[in-house]
Amino acid sequence: MPKPYSWGPTSTAHLETCHPLHITLWRRVIKRTDLPHDLSIICGHRGKAAQDAAFASGNSRVRWPRGKHNTLPSQAVDVVPFIDGKQEHRNAEIFKKHVPMVKDEWAKMVAEGLVPEGVTLESGADWGWDFPHWEIRGV
Repeated sequence: MPKPYSWGPTSTAHLETCHPLHITLWRRVIKRTDLPHDLSIICGHRGKAAQDAAFASGNSRVRWPRGKHNTLPSQAVDVVPFIDGKQEHRNAEIFKKHVPMVKDEWAKMVAEGLVPEGVTLESGADWGWDFPHWEIRGV
């Protein structure tokens, strides 16, 4: 059985800016032995300057302070596969391998009573364009 991955210091620092439900979810996801690739957390909370830069570069479609990344703790997190020493940002097929696993962990959290009623998880991959993005709604 493959050894589970673990978060590095940069990923951990980004994750710690996120809502506790994200922290719980992603700590569980990274331990899955069926993950096809290691993962990196590239963004949790974004301040105004970072959100302005993300909007200007086209990496976000919303301006400060309307993004889920702009709350503190952040209601959004960006997670990318880490393959052969490089972060993968755009390959939809690679992201599609991870989405069911993350949603499965969320469903387990719901079943265990860890997620309040009405709180949902949404993947940017569901929108067909923002593959690294995951957000919780209803908190």
